[in-house]
Amino acid sequence: MAGNKKTRKKKPSKSGKNRTALLEHKKVGSELQPGFAQLGDKMTFSSWSNERLPEMLWAAIIRVIQDQDSAIVEFRRIITFVSENSEKEKLSDLSITGISKLDEELRNEFLDFLTSNPKTASALTVLKLFKNLPAKESWLKFLPPCEPELNILMAAVGMCLPHQSQQATDCRWLKLMLMVVGGKFQAPREMVEPWINYPYEGDQRRIRPSIRSCEMAINPIVEQDLTWSNDFWAEAWENTPCLELIPESDTNSEERCCDLDDIHKLRGELKTHWGKTHTTTGVDAKHDGVFGTAFYALSILSEIVSVGVSTGILARLGLRTILEIHIGLRYLIQKNDDQLWTKWRTYGAGQAKLNALKFDELIDPPKFINTETLESIAGEDLWEEFINIELGSWSGSDLRKLSDKAGLKSSYDQFYSWSSTYSHGTWGAIREVCFHTCGNPLHRLHRYPKESTLPDTLQDACVLVNEILNDLSVVYPTFSPRLLGENS
Repeated sequence: MAGNKKTRKKKPSKSGKNRTALLEHKKVGSELQPGFAQLGDKMTFSSWSNERLPEMLWAAIIRVIQDQDSAIVEFRRIITFVSENSEKEKLSDLSITGISKLDEELRNEFLDFLTSNPKTASALTVLKLFKNLPAKESWLKFLPPCEPELNILMAAVGMCLPHQSQQATDCRWLKLMLMVVGGKFQAPREMVEPWINYPYEGDQRRIRPSIRSCEMAINPIVEQDLTWSNDFWAEAWENTPCLELIPESDTNSEERCCDLDDIHKLRGELKTHWGKTHTTTGVDAKHDGVFGTAFYALSILSEIVSVGVSTGILARLGLRTILEIHIGLRYLIQKNDDQLWTKWRTYGAGQAKLNALKFDELIDPPKFINTETLESIAGEDLWEEFINIELGSWSGSDLRKLSDKAGLKSSYDQFYSWSSTYSHGTWGAIREVCFHTCGNPLHRLHRYPKESTLPDTLQDACVLVNEILNDLSVVYPTFSPRLLGENS
């Protein structure tokens, strides 16, 4: 029965952002595509911030020099001027480019009206800063002789740059209403009526999106020329400096969870436990594997703790490695198969053999590799002529599948994907490390080179190392010392 059919309830996002959930993406080949991306070449992109905001710059300036109510009053004054003008159809496009294309007499009439409000006129003097402002000579006739205030321009662009901001929506409403009263935009009465009393009546959660969508829809009709938009951003870049965004200080920063002394002490205790549980001088793949993994994780952690490393790139590579060995160890422990432990160990010997042969026959080794060590590892358990070289994974699964089998898929999802971008040097990692977001809104919040201090990895690394120690204690009880002040 339909009433008994179970449906998956969509979980709200922690960020509260309105975006396509991961599970709602469609898998197409190796890509996960959101709904809009699936439309492909059926869409034509139109950018408010890049293309249309510069055209409505004068409106954005009016919007930010006063509160919303006062700005709406000024916008309504302009809408009324257009609706009552005998040439209202020509005045339906009052973008900066549109103003420049008006007959000189009509252009002067509008600019005279626009600047009749002294507060508006004073703020609009920032337009003098642009040498390529369309019809600049007409603007100069009506702008007062006071000095432009760059801060007003930066505030106007900054507040209106996000296309869904209240300030941007107000400017887009003005643009749309000018088209409506000018007779250039036809829409059903039930759609237009809520716009008339904007933003004071009706459900604004529905009205604001309708304004933005309609303002965007009219642009292919009236905005073909991007000369001014391109000139605006070019001049803003050339004539104003990059500014650093200063993040708010983290008042909740915690003390470092461990230091080198803590790790050295723990390593000593682990070595003692190794001695208590060590029962043979023969090959014991399981004992060597469990303790070796823990010692290896502590070695990585001690490097992460080193000054300046935990907030850098190498710490992220170390964190990724700790996760990998944690997943591998948990899987091996769960399987509890001596042959699998031997296979895991033999795989490592085979990798040593593979590289030793390459350096012996094909290429010279790099300076950091000691070939004698490789040959020793390759043949220390069994004569290397009996050692097969496995070119795939020792487990027969990739790490994601292995994490699922080991019950650690959540840890894999938490730590692996983003840390891997640092290993591969893809754009996401390069962007986070090497570029900052410019705080100058006149630069469109672009990126500029600046070395970053990354969030500290130490606590995450300690959590994973503790998990490895938990597993070790299960197989060789009981080992209680832990990092982060824990004892379990």
